Amino acid sequence: MTRNSPSTKYTSLNLVRTADPTVPVLDHGSQLLVRVGANVKLLKKLGFVRESNGIVYVWTDKAARKQQPPLVFRLVVVQSTRHPVYLITSVTNQSRLSEKQIADLYRARWGVEVFFRHLKQTFGRRKLRSHAAANAQVELQWSLVGLWSIGLYASHELVSQSIPLERLSIAQSLRAFRRIASDYLHPQQKKDRLHHLLRKALLDEYQRQDKSSRDYPRKKQERPAGKPKINKATPEQIQTAQNIKQSKKG
Repeated sequence: MTRNSPSTKYTSLNLVRTADPTVPVLDHGSQLLVRVGANVKLLKKLGFVRESNGIVYVWTDKAARKQQPPLVFRLVVVQSTRHPVYLITSVTNQSRLSEKQIADLYRARWGVEVFFRHLKQTFGRRKLRSHAAANAQVELQWSLVGLWSIGLYASHELVSQSIPLERLSIAQSLRAFRRIASDYLHPQQKKDRLHHLLRKALLDEYQRQDKSSRDYPRKKQERPAGKPKINKATPEQIQTAQNIKQSKKG
């Protein structure tokens, strides 16, 4: 699943590449699941493929003029806690990817958002220290490796004690590593070794109240992404799509 904000246009998917930078994701055999909003235009009833419920197309005027075929997707609506979320996937066969699986994949992206927050805030990489672009890339890569390693090490300790990974605290795990690194010359107490500290690197179990009703002046009031614009294909578009389809068969 690609990471996109609700306001990102779907045409940005053309910029997503695989290991070979000249081959787009869809041409490489990979599949996509992307959130779309009100700034995205979709087509329906184009007749380019055998259509079932939810089949939509992404086909710009520029692509049509170049005789490029439309991109075929399935539109799925997932109900979040506040408003519906509109997703499109290149997996059009529901038996291969059900709506429940799509909803689970979309909700799982929250872990990615939390990790980026840890990287920028907890790990202090909101701004890189390197001046040269090449050095900044190396700094970022090793920062990711370091944070992943700390999380993996701490996760291993929690699993060994049958502690749910949901209670893992990245901030306290970092504090444990920093404490051991700064005191490596001093003799360690029996219960102050790294694995003991990591087993205590836990989120508290305090049940926090819902603060959504508080009207903080600094609180961002983002509007929902909205529903994508779905237009019925015109006769001209249908004819152009059929011509492209026939030319590919020939």
